[in-house]
Amino acid sequence: MTNRRALCLALVLGGLGCEDKAKPAAKPEGSAVAAPSASAAASAAVDSAPGPCSAAGTEPMKLGTVNGHVHGFGFDATHLYSTSWQLMNGRGDVSKARKDGRGTQNLASLSLEPRGLVVDDQAVFFTSGIRLVRVGKEGGESKTLVETFSSQAVAADGSFVYGVPGDYGPYDRLIRAEKATGTTKELDVSERPEGKLAPMGFSAIAVDGQGIYVTDSSANRVLRFPPDRGKPKPLATAQDKAFDLALDEANVYFTLAQKGHLMKVAKSGGGATKIASGLAPSARIAVDAKSIVTWAAAAGSDGTETLLIMGTDGSSPTPLAAIPRNHSVDAVALDEKCVYWADHDPDSRKATLFARAR
Repeated sequence: MTNRRALCLALVLGGLGCEDKAKPAAKPEGSAVAAPSASAAASAAVDSAPGPCSAAGTEPMKLGTVNGHVHGFGFDATHLYSTSWQLMNGRGDVSKARKDGRGTQNLASLSLEPRGLVVDDQAVFFTSGIRLVRVGKEGGESKTLVETFSSQAVAADGSFVYGVPGDYGPYDRLIRAEKATGTTKELDVSERPEGKLAPMGFSAIAVDGQGIYVTDSSANRVLRFPPDRGKPKPLATAQDKAFDLALDEANVYFTLAQKGHLMKVAKSGGGATKIASGLAPSARIAVDAKSIVTWAAAAGSDGTETLLIMGTDGSSPTPLAAIPRNHSVDAVALDEKCVYWADHDPDSRKATLFARAR
């Protein structure tokens, strides 16, 4: 059976039809370097107010490039925000790209690897090493909000930033920090079960008014924690390497990192169902009220993979973009008009940010 036929079979079974700058002078370890001056930032952008996504038709629109792999991804009405890390040069960046494709800006450069990122009306919150850091959406001086946050994935609501450690360290830990003061509270901690196959630990996190949702990759389950400290409720168990997750109003969607399945479970629990197969290993997902965006494994002999959008029930899968052989989709997002993704090229060691109309 060819790879293409195997992918089509998997989709049917799942319910589907077939510009680098010099690094600033070093600061003390873990400190964030101030963003470029306002005049330097202005020279990289056009002299018009940023607008929403302007991609049209079926061709992806390039929004900009960043160094290394993208780890954190967020957006507001006019910009995409990302954290990235280039291992070869030991360089980390927090940057934003205009959704209309008319400029990028570096907000901070970092000496420790940045991971999770969330955005609110005023600021960008991100992790750098074990710290939680805040920088204004227009750049300026970065502020360490929490010295020890130890999280690789983060989520936020109006008052708090929540974090889980991913593969980092020997403990599964859920922590929250007040955005205004940096005051932290540990909501859960336990020793992680031993394991050799990544991903391990609390991998991904999301939050809404009902609780805090976490994929536990080591224990193969999806959990919902109460908003304050308390015992979690298992929503789905026996889910081999549950990995990324996203929410809509009623459901939690999550991937199985090694099996390539896309799963769904009600926020109240009651058992998970498979809605698609054939995803790339450790595929990322994004969800809104109508659609799911994810990354499908290679279906052809040339190794090209596919970015897909489908209904929240797994219906009507539509290819959005071809992902070249050996490239990876580091992150995905979607708003009412467009789908966004970060395509990492191992040869250039850069990731390109793209948008495409839905």
